[in-house]
Amino acid sequence: MSGTTAGVHFEKAGDDLHMRVYRGKTISFEVIWGGSEPIDVTGWKARLQIRDVDGALMLEMSTDNGKCVAGGADGRFTFSGTPEDSRAVDGCGHWELELTTPAGEVYRALSGTVTPVEEIVT
Repeated sequence: MSGTTAGVHFEKAGDDLHMRVYRGKTISFEVIWGGSEPIDVTGWKARLQIRDVDGALMLEMSTDNGKCVAGGADGRFTFSGTPEDSRAVDGCGHWELELTTPAGEVYRALSGTVTPVEEIVT
């Protein structure tokens, strides 16, 4: 993870990351593939899915649906979602970020558990 986040909070949990999603809030965060030595992601695709404990899809953010934008030589993937998107995360579960190169190679970039945090201001 890099930069600022809004609507979500990430915590290291072993090899994975625990994501808290603040329901009813705008989601905005970035991932830099390659960390301090970014890898050029020109033409890459990204797909982040959040699923409940039974495997039902609660939210997808991807380059295909416009909720993720891939950068270029900076290795940056920028994710953004609406308050309605964050409200869709209405139970605990799991999430995974998958990256696909123009050549069709698929990488599991990040993953972990997810917990929704209920709104106080509605």
